[in-house]
Amino acid sequence: MSPANDRSRPLRVCHVMSADLWAGAEVQVATLASYLATSHEVRLSAVLLNDGPLACELRGLGVEVAVVDERALNGLQIVGLLVSFLRSREIDVVHTHRYKDNLLATVAAKIAGVGHVIRTVHGLREPMQGWSQAKYRAFEWLDRLALWHFADVVIAVSAHTAAALKDLGYRPQSLRPIHNGIDMVNIGAARDRVEVRRELGLAADSTLIGTTGRLAAVKAQDDFLRAARLMLTARPELRFVVVGGGPEERTLKQLAGDLGIESDVIFTGERRDVHDLIAAMDVFALPSLAEGLPMALLEAMTLGTPVVATAVGGVPEVVEDEWNGRLVPARDPRALADACVSLVDDRPRAGVLAARARQTVEDRFSRDANGASVLQVYREVAAQDRRPVTDAVDSGTGSLGLSRLMMRGLSEYVRRRCGRAIDLGIARWRVRQLRQDPSPVTAALRAAQRILIVCQGNIIRSPFAARLVAQALHSQGRVSVMSAGLSAVAGRPPHPTAAEIALTRSVDLSGHAASPLGAELVQSADVIFVMDLRQLLAMHERFPEARRRTFLLTSLAFDTPLEIADPVDGDASRFQVCFDHISTAVRPIVNTLCGSPVLQ
Repeated sequence: MSPANDRSRPLRVCHVMSADLWAGAEVQVATLASYLATSHEVRLSAVLLNDGPLACELRGLGVEVAVVDERALNGLQIVGLLVSFLRSREIDVVHTHRYKDNLLATVAAKIAGVGHVIRTVHGLREPMQGWSQAKYRAFEWLDRLALWHFADVVIAVSAHTAAALKDLGYRPQSLRPIHNGIDMVNIGAARDRVEVRRELGLAADSTLIGTTGRLAAVKAQDDFLRAARLMLTARPELRFVVVGGGPEERTLKQLAGDLGIESDVIFTGERRDVHDLIAAMDVFALPSLAEGLPMALLEAMTLGTPVVATAVGGVPEVVEDEWNGRLVPARDPRALADACVSLVDDRPRAGVLAARARQTVEDRFSRDANGASVLQVYREVAAQDRRPVTDAVDSGTGSLGLSRLMMRGLSEYVRRRCGRAIDLGIARWRVRQLRQDPSPVTAALRAAQRILIVCQGNIIRSPFAARLVAQALHSQGRVSVMSAGLSAVAGRPPHPTAAEIALTRSVDLSGHAASPLGAELVQSADVIFVMDLRQLLAMHERFPEARRRTFLLTSLAFDTPLEIADPVDGDASRFQVCFDHISTAVRPIVNTLCGSPVLQ
């Protein structure tokens, strides 16, 4: 019997983490540890690659902590020390949290004979460019390869994160969404808001709007500052606070100066009294471009501070607009400003939203709910035999066998990538052939009563195309036009730049709310159009029954590029190019629906 199946002793779980920050992931690990440390089923330990706040928090909980300094040691040395620690403690489960610690700990776990590996993915790749992006993608690939072969469970902190990981190629059977949790008992302000405001140099009755978090591009504090400038134009008495430190601190302070609001915005730097500061705010704003499930948001909701957050990542799984907070589009300072002012102007309503927000956390995002779910995962993997190393019994043992297996995994990964490239090539050839003889498209259109236009998020390309077609057909009456997204977040409004530019083309996207693509919607459509070849293949895989009625939007636009690129991360000029492309693609579709011939 393996130690993991020996019920006479606690399950021995070791968390491995880089812990170079005190950010949301570290806070969640500390919160989970506070639950597990009270369980008789688990003996908890941790190996951290940096000393710091998380190490202090874990030691305070009575958790055995070993620090393996990544600044002084190379990867092989770290793996060697991890192997020694895991063997000497007879660890049953290794639980990792970021790319680097997952790669190192997974190798060490397999060399040490640890039966099970679990990984929590706290968030998705942040927007980046150049060498940083290339390096990150390489680590992401290695991480995915390691998890595919060696991880029993990959915990995603939101359903959105789990779906995104599936799309990225993580093993679907291993994915388990478990929401972050927060220890409500220990979340509270040690000082009253008057004292905190006095320290910040503010009057007790001033109105304070703030944000907390690592000062990084993905957190979009620049949008918060631009929203502050808009608010000050109408409400010069408002004051703002930005809590946290990070690589963008100097840039943000410079932006505040450029906007002329440096005297109205307080930058506190890194603070350990974040809860006091959040509790002193009248409104908490989270302007992020991407999130898993942000701990700062849960903290603000627990502290009773009304929240305004961007509808990104797992945030809509926590905040329901106008029920327990306000949701706004990312990269829309005007919407952020308007939502914040609406809460300031209607304090009774803000209080109702804040009370519901706290109840939401208590009901669905508590420390105990999270801890119990993770403990159940530990129980499930412990009840299994040691996970075989992907049918590699004959691969040998130790590092040699692991190396052979990793090479086998690399070959498999390359084979899958090559297969995907071949599939894309075949799809491109077929679409070009279809352009030579478009009769299947034209025949389907002439018989169609319901047309469905699909893109990825249903906030830019497909709603614009659908409304463009619908407006052109307004006098026809027989054809209805719908839109949806392969990975849409239900109810999400159109991208603000898309809405603005569409309006200049007499297309009004106001009132549009994103719709996720489902089987019922697909079944109801007579013709389905997508924007690019990857979406075409995704439709073939998810809805094979709709294969013969699914086409590229450009199928009849013979002189245009096949694929309509997503402008989501670009400037206004990229949206203009995208909408020009869509307009050209839509024209022959409308002509066909109206009975005009398609000319080649």
